[in-house]
Amino acid sequence: MTEAAITGLSVDRIVKDYPSGGGVDVGAIQFEAGKLIALIGPNGAGKSTLIKALVGALDAQINGLSYSGTAITDPRQRARLLAYLSQTRTGPALASVRDVVALGRFPFGGQDPEGRVARVIEQLGLTALTDRRFGTLSGGEQARVLLGRALAVDAPVLLVDEPTASLDPHYVLRILEALRQEAQRGRTVIVSLHDLALAQRYCDTAIVLSGGKIVAQGSFETALTPDILRDVFRIRQTPNGYEPQ
Repeated sequence: MTEAAITGLSVDRIVKDYPSGGGVDVGAIQFEAGKLIALIGPNGAGKSTLIKALVGALDAQINGLSYSGTAITDPRQRARLLAYLSQTRTGPALASVRDVVALGRFPFGGQDPEGRVARVIEQLGLTALTDRRFGTLSGGEQARVLLGRALAVDAPVLLVDEPTASLDPHYVLRILEALRQEAQRGRTVIVSLHDLALAQRYCDTAIVLSGGKIVAQGSFETALTPDILRDVFRIRQTPNGYEPQ
C-alpha cells in the first residue's frame, strides 16, 4: 500500500519542551483509519503531551498535520476532524447528561441532523441518565458522559487520554468496547493506556513512547519485544501475564 492510499491522521513532526524538563520530540507518524491504536509507555513518557499537541490543547511545534492528505491548518477545521477526551473528568455540574453530550456538536453550531447525540447516549447506556445533572453522577458515569461528548462530534479521528483510569472493571470494558466500535466504523482512534493486557486485547496496533520519543510501533508482537518490555516497562512476559523484571 502506498502512502497516498493510506487514510487517517498523519504528522511530520511534533516537538514540545517543558521548562521543568520532559516533553516529546517525535518524527513522522501515520495513524491509520479503521484502527484502534494504543499509546503505551511508563509515566512521564509523553503520551498525554503527544495527544494534547495533536488536538491543539497545548502550544507545541507541529509540522505537517493532515488527514487523508488534506492539511489541517485551521482551529475550527481541527475541532471538526479531531475529537478529544481528556483524562481530566470535569464537566458542567448543573448541566443534564443530554446537554453535556450535545456539547460535542458545538463545532457544527449545535446542529445534529443525523441524531448523533441520541445514538451516542444509547450506545453508552446513558438513556436512563439523560435528565440527571452531571455533578450528581458517579465517576464511572461521568467518564461515559464525557466520552459521549467526544463521540457526539462524530469526527473521523478520536483521541482519548487514559479513559479507564480509576474505573471499575465494568466501565473499563464498556469504554474500550465503545472505542473499538468507533474504529470498526472507520474512525482513527488513538488511546493512551497503562494496562498492557487490555491494550493487547482491544487495540490493533501500538506506539511505545519512552522519554518523549517513539521507541517501537506496529503490531503488539513487533512493539512489545522482550527488550522493550525490559528496557521501557521494566517487566517481562510470562505464561501467566507480566511480572517485574
